[in-house]
Amino acid sequence: MLFFLLVGMFIVDADIAMQKKTEVKILLELSNHHATFAVDPVLKTEGVIDLLEDEALERFDDRMHENGGYRREQAMFVPQADSVTTDPIPFSRHYVDFRSWRNDLQLRLQYNGTTLVTERATKGPARPGGGMLQITVVTERGEELQLAPKKMVGPSHVVVAYIHERPFLPILPSHSFPVVSVEELKD
Repeated sequence: MLFFLLVGMFIVDADIAMQKKTEVKILLELSNHHATFAVDPVLKTEGVIDLLEDEALERFDDRMHENGGYRREQAMFVPQADSVTTDPIPFSRHYVDFRSWRNDLQLRLQYNGTTLVTERATKGPARPGGGMLQITVVTERGEELQLAPKKMVGPSHVVVAYIHERPFLPILPSHSFPVVSVEELKD
């Protein structure tokens, strides 16, 4: 009986982790969408869509706070009492500008247990319809997690977050997973 109770708790814990992953992904997508409206108005009149990165990050922060109750401290979103996660979410962002979006891009990020940093951004060959974005996150144990490739259709703002959540019961393992949002700039 105790065995079945433990299995049931493990399944419930895994289900909660998947729900958190989905909710954080939606939160990142909404925040990133809002950030991509921070385009340079002067360049826009010349037909060039370029991101104002400081304004974009402010817009991203505003949405993360409004929708999820998170506040940013450097490169980490700290949850409040009503947030979906209980542990801080480290993130890294990368802007693919109007000169580079047609090229393939490989991003390699490193999670060291507290921060997520871009280790390498490798530009590849150009494709007429837009480059492929491949993201690899290396965990603190050296495990390489490859996210599904994304196709860029214009200048893009890329945000990668790494969720490392404690389980609801201390006897269960923690849950860790990367989440990515790629949004084309909005003109």
